[in-house]
Amino acid sequence: MRTLLIIPPFYRMLGGRNNWVHLGVGYLSSMLHQNGIEVKVYNTDYVEDGKDLNLRDVFRGKSIYDEIINDTSHPLWQEIMGEIEAYNPDIIGFTINFTMTAKIVERLASLVKSWNPGIKVIVGGPHVTILSEFTLRHECFDYAIRYEGEYTLLDIVQGKNIKEIEGVSYKDSNGKICENPDRALIQNLDDLPFPDINLQLKKVTNPLDNFGVIATSRGCSLKCTFCSSPSIWNKSVRFRSVDNVINEIKSRYFGYGVRKYYFSDDNFNINKKYTLDLCNQIIVNKLDIEWICEAQLKAFNREILEAMKAAGCKRVKLGIESGNNRILKLMKKNTTKEEIRNVVKLVKEVGIEITAYFLIGMPTETRDEMLETYDFAEELDLAYLSLSIASPQYGTPLFSTMQDMGVPFTVEDWLEHFHQSYKTVLNDEVTEDIIEKFLNYNENKGFTRTI
Repeated sequence: MRTLLIIPPFYRMLGGRNNWVHLGVGYLSSMLHQNGIEVKVYNTDYVEDGKDLNLRDVFRGKSIYDEIINDTSHPLWQEIMGEIEAYNPDIIGFTINFTMTAKIVERLASLVKSWNPGIKVIVGGPHVTILSEFTLRHECFDYAIRYEGEYTLLDIVQGKNIKEIEGVSYKDSNGKICENPDRALIQNLDDLPFPDINLQLKKVTNPLDNFGVIATSRGCSLKCTFCSSPSIWNKSVRFRSVDNVINEIKSRYFGYGVRKYYFSDDNFNINKKYTLDLCNQIIVNKLDIEWICEAQLKAFNREILEAMKAAGCKRVKLGIESGNNRILKLMKKNTTKEEIRNVVKLVKEVGIEITAYFLIGMPTETRDEMLETYDFAEELDLAYLSLSIASPQYGTPLFSTMQDMGVPFTVEDWLEHFHQSYKTVLNDEVTEDIIEKFLNYNENKGFTRTI
């Protein structure tokens, strides 16, 4: 069955692009390819000469999104449908990484069904895992894959009895939505094939920049109230073997000349021994690479940081989130301003740059507390920062708090909500002038990209 896996055009609908090779879809496509399935990956966000958005562009992009999503004759839809029709697949799979892409995928799936009602349309991703039944209410979707999709997708494409496939929701012959039992999480991640850049539908012209995304683990054991990760990964963390990760780096290092990498784990450094072993093997194998990672602030010490620096780490991304101790406690960040100060000082002493994530607009958070967070960012003198507005992701403690507060919030509102826009539903204390302070911070530092 000829299969096309599609990454929706989110950043293009904000006026930009995202040319990174999608890791999750890369695993799915390689699993199909390894089992003899004809498959391609279509990153509709890929534009060779497009614009890389900065944080201000993202916040302002909602107006462009609204224009495109409401215009079914927009050239972007025509372009994407032209590629789909030319490939002429039997099965199409869409990923919904985060909720604001749900309407984009629904629009594309509806266009696909209008063109060819016989195509089977599969949808997966974090949004679908949490809201599979709601997603399948749309006529354009045939199957919804929950949690990890590698083996579930393979079973569907190979034509196995849908009633016997774990981890899938589907519609029976009467249109009734049925949910099969969950599939157990993959315990040996080394069993998965490496993502293959050669499966891209449109040639990636610069893999040196775009093919360096690697995950050494899956999952997060933290309990941040605003994050949906615990609902996806069951609060567990599973690691690949160090040898497996090194072999993947080698495949890109020697096969494509990739020298810059991004470790996309939720918390790259959460296991001290693993982190030290991996850094040591990068050095032993003489892999002359530069890399950045998402890291857990409290898991750092000088030994780990010096090992990371020696292995090529240039920047770490830290979820600092707030500069107010009450809000940090409300978020269940399990840290304090003083602990953050000490870790940031240590990271900078070792010579590694810091990107910090901040989040404002939590329920009950005051204007003064938000300004305290901005002042804290300035005090820390970070290289770059990323700002989000508290967004009630379905299934999170923050969503439950919003319901308890009686905040009027329909499903339609939720599908429109994005954590990097001027719109907020939880806290009227968030004002444009506060957001502007954070946006100006990066521009004053000369940082212009979001990735």
